[in-house]
Amino acid sequence: MLAPALLPLLTLLAMADSGGAAPLLEKGEKLFRQGDTAGALAAFDEAAKADPQDPRPYYLKGVALENKSDLPGAVAAYKQAIARRGEFAEAHNNLGALLIARGDAPGAAVELEAAVRIKPDYAEAQYNLGVACDALGKKPEAIAAYRDAVRLKPADAGYRLNLGAALRRGGDLDGAVVALKEATRLGPRDPMAWADLGMVLSDKKSYDEAQAALEKATTLKPDFALGWNRLGRVALKRGQVPAAVSAQQRARKLDPKSGAFAADLCRAFIEEREAGKATAECRAAVDLDPKNPLAHYELMKALVAKGDCPAAKTALGRFKALPGIKPEAQKQADAIAASCARAARK
Repeated sequence: MLAPALLPLLTLLAMADSGGAAPLLEKGEKLFRQGDTAGALAAFDEAAKADPQDPRPYYLKGVALENKSDLPGAVAAYKQAIARRGEFAEAHNNLGALLIARGDAPGAAVELEAAVRIKPDYAEAQYNLGVACDALGKKPEAIAAYRDAVRLKPADAGYRLNLGAALRRGGDLDGAVVALKEATRLGPRDPMAWADLGMVLSDKKSYDEAQAALEKATTLKPDFALGWNRLGRVALKRGQVPAAVSAQQRARKLDPKSGAFAADLCRAFIEEREAGKATAECRAAVDLDPKNPLAHYELMKALVAKGDCPAAKTALGRFKALPGIKPEAQKQADAIAASCARAARK
């Protein structure tokens, strides 16, 4: 979740007002808060005409356009505000948040770096910069930005949630547990915080605690597909195969378009020695997400378990043809496929 900013009206009115735009800004801001977005936009346009060099009407117009889901219009408005006042931290922040939402993480990072340079104690911008760095794969920079956001706004559970997730990706499991436990304390009814805590505890092989956290997540949100999926993964690690199958079936029913969930159900069926069911789920996983290596790998394993060596060999070839498959994974897959051929010769 991103953190856009709406400056208080008094703060906006404290900016230079050379063209008499203030009354129109007040009118527009009041209409906006009353839910009259069209009226607010008309007032902001009038304010811009009253003083074309005033950045405030464009900033408020961006907020209003964003509220009505006109993201291209909001981007243009924030850019116009920045063109008139380059040191406008809130406009840089909101523009950066929108660029992340549009998939332009590099552009977002530029805007958000500007926001925190202008206003170093700007918690929302630090947080959004962390999101942008995450999207760019810059793990240390993301962690640093999230830490700054938490330092500036320590009671925000969402900031700690993202910090915990970033620390987990960076390999600092102990730090991630601390951040996520604090996130669950601050936001005890947030199922995502419990689900993320559960996965870090699973990484640390604290399976009892992991299961308890994930059960909390699914209790808080019974239709939480990701929570059920993660609960199933932990159950499988504990050797609780029927429980794993049940949880993965629940996740699959809640989100039938997820190839990852289908692959995880396939894996659970393999452990349950249900090769036919496993093959069907893995074929579905490949259809849903053809570029997912796990789906092809688990399909190969399911076909080996089924004794269909020619089809397993085909699945092996498709797995190895995917980009980014590491040599160790290829060797492991080769060994599994070879075991099918040896079993067939016996």
